[in-house]
Amino acid sequence: MLEVNRCVFFWECSDFFIPSHQNVYNDMKKLVLFLSMAACSLMSVAETDSKEVKEYKGTFYNKEYHVRMKMNLEKADIPVPGMEDLDSCYGYVEGRINGMWLLLKVMEKTDKKAVVRAVSERGADAQNMEMELTETGVSVKLINGTYMKGVAKNKYVKLPKPMEMEKE
Repeated sequence: MLEVNRCVFFWECSDFFIPSHQNVYNDMKKLVLFLSMAACSLMSVAETDSKEVKEYKGTFYNKEYHVRMKMNLEKADIPVPGMEDLDSCYGYVEGRINGMWLLLKVMEKTDKKAVVRAVSERGADAQNMEMELTETGVSVKLINGTYMKGVAKNKYVKLPKPMEMEKE
């Protein structure tokens, strides 16, 4: 008889520790709802951060003049195509312009502006470039030097000051 009472007591206590199916279902709904809301909020934060350019790193392109600039102003680690024998530099500018320009020296750098020394691939020309971060890329302006020239509509023209480049 004692044994029967223990089983009845255990059965009554087990209902206290084991939740009913309805409680488990409600808890799972809350968990799924919470996880989906957290995922949506993280995705919206990632979308807003990816739209704005925050660093001087990446590949930028100007569609009108077909000019591409690859740069990393934090570290000189970009190899120049066709010049693998040289050390890496901070970047380069190439495209439908008069040769390739190498970014050899970062003279000044703040959160929104940087001044870089650029040299033509032949070494004949050198000039300073001021780069300003925009929402979609970089605005490049040449400072007290010669103009970069490029091909536009089958004519050899001076590139504009400043030239807007979008991040690829």
